[in-house]
Amino acid sequence: MTKENDLKSHYSIKILIALILVKLGTAGAVSAMTANFVEPIVEELGCDVSEFTMTISINAIAMALLYTTSAKILITKRLGLIFGIASLIDVIGLALMGTYHSVPMFYFSGGLIGASQAFTGFVAIPIVVNMWFKKKTGTVLGIIIAVGSAATIGYGLLAAQLITAFGWRTAYFLLAAMGFVITVPAAFALLKSPEEARCKPYGTEEDSQQDAAAKENAGDWSLNKKQAFMLPLLYISWIACLMYSYGSGVSGYITPFATMELGQSINFGAQLGMCLGLGGILCSLILGWINDKFGVKAGLLWGAITTTIGYLLMFTSYKTPNIAYIASFVVGLGMSMYTVQCPLMTRSIVGSRHYSDIWSILMVANSLIGGGLYSSIGLFYDRLGSYSGAFTMAICLYIGACIIGFIAISLGEKYRINHPEFRHEES
Repeated sequence: MTKENDLKSHYSIKILIALILVKLGTAGAVSAMTANFVEPIVEELGCDVSEFTMTISINAIAMALLYTTSAKILITKRLGLIFGIASLIDVIGLALMGTYHSVPMFYFSGGLIGASQAFTGFVAIPIVVNMWFKKKTGTVLGIIIAVGSAATIGYGLLAAQLITAFGWRTAYFLLAAMGFVITVPAAFALLKSPEEARCKPYGTEEDSQQDAAAKENAGDWSLNKKQAFMLPLLYISWIACLMYSYGSGVSGYITPFATMELGQSINFGAQLGMCLGLGGILCSLILGWINDKFGVKAGLLWGAITTTIGYLLMFTSYKTPNIAYIASFVVGLGMSMYTVQCPLMTRSIVGSRHYSDIWSILMVANSLIGGGLYSSIGLFYDRLGSYSGAFTMAICLYIGACIIGFIAISLGEKYRINHPEFRHEES
């Protein structure tokens, strides 16, 4: 293997480290901005829970509305400057939350952080990975998402300790400081585009025989934005992504299921959340490897199997509550279908050349569906007195997404064969 293709000596390893530090710093810190803060803030400000948690909805909407803008800027401007400034805004928005004395001010931070996360989160990370990794794309994306899942768990536990020890206002300041130290310097210093680094993406250069073969494979085949959105099969795959977006929200109700329906303690519910998160970490790693090793269809099958088994086990916890620990972990093994599988599936259909523009547009609807309709899942309990309907819906959505995804990928493979003219297509 040449030095150019040795990941340890290639500049892309610095990109991987920088993206991991983004997840370990600002992304992890802002993921904890509401959960453990709900009780002390509601008590001090005398507001409703839903009034305060509206911050999350505003955050999601602001993020979604800027996805297409972020995609254009990320591929045309200095990468380190964009990530650095956005990460700095993240920590400023988080720190400001420690100064507020009225709920509407939290909405300001929610919108500010959402706007900045459009340049560092769900759309930005896959774009940078696609920019730098022509090989091991799924594995690298899986590693980064897994680190993000671990950071979410860690910061959630840390936030609880900081609130107990120092109060919620100081806790916000400390989380923001940690996010700044871990992420901001690394983002400014390490993140560069291949052009800025004067280095080809990892996997571009191969031995002469491998390089010649690569020019003939589907990796050089790509649709531009106009061609992609005129293609019916893109909308078929988009339906699968929307199903994953909504279905993934059901796992967020496992904790209230434990306390409200199984009658267990808050600690029991928190432990289920921990099991779910651990499963999610493994899912990101395994799912990335499965996609690289066996293909996108295998990844779709993984999500359908793990989610079905997990929620079926959850049904048995009505009689034996402790089984919910295992069920939560297994459900977690399918958690990354939205964050890992969807971008990889889209990339396999449209190619990599114009992927960033296309994926950013799809993510606007994906985020609005996942974030905007999240509260509707709670209607199963409000109307029927049970979360069993939500669990059944999740199984159906994941199996349906698997079937629809299979159809889209199969049609995409045939389309590539029948339209070789889109090889090396320029924008």
